[in-house]
Amino acid sequence: MNELKNFVYISIISADNDEFGLTEDDKQEIIRRYDLEESWDSILEPIKDDKTREMLIDFFNGED
Repeated sequence: MNELKNFVYISIISADNDEFGLTEDDKQEIIRRYDLEESWDSILEPIKDDKTREMLIDFFNGED
């Protein structure tokens, strides 16, 4: 499960992925928050779509 979570995280911040409607600044902010080891709620805050953000938070907070 850890590998899947890593894959999803990398997909979110990938420069080639625009599925989440994130700007490059949004992606950099997610990376900055991740590096600070903040909660997933905080890390994923730049994702503007509430439903998508909540789904991802639930996914990352799930058991490994």
